[in-house]
Amino acid sequence: MKLIVKNVFRDKEDHVTVYEPGTILEVNNRERASDLVKRGLCEKYEGKDVAAFTLGKPAAKTSVKGNAAKTAKKETKEPATGTDKGESTEGDQVPETNDGDTKEQ
Repeated sequence: MKLIVKNVFRDKEDHVTVYEPGTILEVNNRERASDLVKRGLCEKYEGKDVAAFTLGKPAAKTSVKGNAAKTAKKETKEPATGTDKGESTEGDQVPETNDGDTKEQ
């Protein structure tokens, strides 16, 4: 829902961003949008201008293909390499010096 700021206010999420009158906002949470309107901070905006800020998380787009891909990724538990199973590689070895101390390269 697009809103236009009528009275200056500070963002409740980051407490830093200040919205000035005339700024167009895209608010993804209906409850938050109606609260801003109810408190007199914003009004509904019907124009075609692009929003300067987006408040809230974007609405999730659901697709069967996307959900199947996410499920497949979650089920993959085996690592691509065996290095996390205690196996060492040549790059992990630290050579010893003549005095018995180890050095990092």
